[in-house]
Amino acid sequence: MTVWEKKIIDAFIAHYFTSASDPSVPNNEDRNSLRIRTSVFFPGFDSAHPDEKESYLEAAESLERKGVIRLNWEKRSKGERLKTLSCDDFEKLFEEAGRPFPETEAEEIRAMLAAKAKQNIAPQVIAIMNYLSTNFGTREIGQGFDRRAMEEFSRLLEFCSNPAQIENITTRALSIQLYRDSKRLEELLSLCKPLLSRMEKTVAMPDLTFLERSYPETMISGKIIIEFKNQKTPILNEGSNILGFPLETAEEISGIQLVSRKNEKAVLTIENKETFYALASPHEQSENFSHYDCFLYIGGYSNRAAAAIVRTLSTSGFSFYHAGDLDPDGVLILQQIQEIAQKPVIPVRMDAATFKKYRAWARTLSKPMLHQLTKIKKETKAIPELAGLLQHIEETGLGVEQEIIDYRLQV
Repeated sequence: MTVWEKKIIDAFIAHYFTSASDPSVPNNEDRNSLRIRTSVFFPGFDSAHPDEKESYLEAAESLERKGVIRLNWEKRSKGERLKTLSCDDFEKLFEEAGRPFPETEAEEIRAMLAAKAKQNIAPQVIAIMNYLSTNFGTREIGQGFDRRAMEEFSRLLEFCSNPAQIENITTRALSIQLYRDSKRLEELLSLCKPLLSRMEKTVAMPDLTFLERSYPETMISGKIIIEFKNQKTPILNEGSNILGFPLETAEEISGIQLVSRKNEKAVLTIENKETFYALASPHEQSENFSHYDCFLYIGGYSNRAAAAIVRTLSTSGFSFYHAGDLDPDGVLILQQIQEIAQKPVIPVRMDAATFKKYRAWARTLSKPMLHQLTKIKKETKAIPELAGLLQHIEETGLGVEQEIIDYRLQV
């Protein structure tokens, strides 16, 4: 197979899978033909070297002789200009590529999954196998699932259905046990993310996040009492020390109270670590910070540990304040905290006055960073402090990093 033959075949296969994922195409039968325009596929054809042109045309004609594609020449005059390439025989296309035909492969995988659903396995796994045996199709094949991947995924689900089997083992050790490959489980989890996302809308899925080799944690400080679900003795933090909590511990926290037991409670969530340590370290707070009873490190977009404590602070009656970067992501992080807490979050030094004060040290925002502005909701934009700030960000294309702000100073 020549280089251009492979390029043409790969382009049609990519087109085939794209159309398989197109919601406007309800089923495989409606996809009868695929077409590629030379002007799109080979946009530099007119200015290309004659040898390159000839190689492209020879490859196209060779595939036509094999019955893989059909060619449409401009003005119906063969040899002048190749307008489009069409493929009607998808089985022939995949045969030429040396790959299984996706619809046949998907049918075999569905049969395999249906057989697994009849085995003596956990009810949750049976439900998943039944779902996949009906809904697995060419879209999943195009995303990289083959029989091996689905068999390995099934094996993982069966193994994880018994909690005792997954205790006290690392992801890579488990990968060796299941697949004799230390990194295969990570590859499989990455491959499965789109599929899991679709499935969880319809069928109950086990929580596999513990396998992701991600260890969310957060920090909190303040004169607080931390209560736990299954522990009688709470943590009494009279010294306002900084305490670190991994996800597993954060999820066990049932309530957070103040040592002083006053009625009104306020938390300042802080985006960046340097600022958190500067404001949350155990020392006598100045008047600027006396309003806040505790400080929570968010670390950018809230990880699961930070989110768990935000929810607990909310149910424990805390009001929320937030200090972060003066840029689109900083505002989106505040918006996320508001959604997690289900309460208003008041911005601290995230306003036009602070932006103007530090504009000389601001950084230029890239187009992708500025595009984040489109994700900010109307309700968030309506917060008075943020409305003025966002206007300055849009007008200047600049952002101010939180770490350069001196929170001891009034604007």
